[in-house]
This record gives sequence, C-alpha cells and structure tokens, in this order.
Amino acid sequence: MNDQVQYSEARNKAIAHIGISVSSSGKIREYLCNNGYDRDLIETVISQLIEDGYVDDARVARKILRQRSGSKAEGRAKLSLRLEASGIPHNVIDEVLSEDEFSDEKTIMEVIHDRFPVESFSSDPSQSQRELAKAIRYLENRGYSASLALASFRKLIHDVE
Repeated sequence: MNDQVQYSEARNKAIAHIGISVSSSGKIREYLCNNGYDRDLIETVISQLIEDGYVDDARVARKILRQRSGSKAEGRAKLSLRLEASGIPHNVIDEVLSEDEFSDEKTIMEVIHDRFPVESFSSDPSQSQRELAKAIRYLENRGYSASLALASFRKLIHDVE
C-alpha cells in the first residue's frame, strides 16, 4: 500500500474514532498504534489533525479539569496524573495547570465550600478538632497538601469571624 493511501486510511480512522468531540494526541496515537500504523505515519496524521482542529490537547485538558471542580476538585498532583492518563502531553499539562483557574489554592476552597461549610462544624472544640482532622485527611486523599488544607480552613474561619 502506498504512503498516501495509508495516510488517508489512518486519518479517516482517527477522525471516525474522534467522532464529534475533540480528542487528545495521546489517545489518537494509542488508537492508531493499536491499529498497526507506523510511528512516523501516526505523527504525521496527528500533526495534521491538530492543524485541522480535530485534536486539541489544551481543550481536552481544560474540559477534564472543569469536570473536576466543586466537590470533585483535586490537587495539582492528582490532576496531573489524570491528564497524563488521558493522553495529554506533559508540556500542555504544565501549561494548563499553571492557569489561575486551576490553582490548588482556588480549587481547594471550592471543595471546602461545597463539602465542609463552616456551620457544619461543632461548637465543641474537641469535636470540631476531630472534624477538622477528618476534613484534612479527605483533602489529602484528593491530592492537596495538609499544610494547604489547614491554611485554607484557617483563612475560611478568619473570613467568617
């Protein structure tokens, strides 16, 4: 099969796989590789699909990050792993996660407001301390540091007072 025919076939398969959405370069690379196409051909097809707007790693990354907002928000480290698993290149992950909208300081406050309203904590100091420790463990499991979680709760309490 000549190169042009292979290129057309690979491009058409990739577009059919993408459908009406936008996909990451990593997912298309994996799909075409699993279908037996040559690495050089895959990179040529992906370059053209990026140019044509079928593949947009930053757009896919932002979509995933917006889906992980509010009570579903996660820390930068966990989001980075999630984006990497979605086929987003590291340079795009770093670029998108550096945007203010997705900073740990902002997203942790969304989780706290959605999941742990200040009025939900007990007025009994020993009980509220246990509740705070539980909340910080929850946030750590979401990929946030304990120090950021504690600082965020302190800020929230200070803003309420």
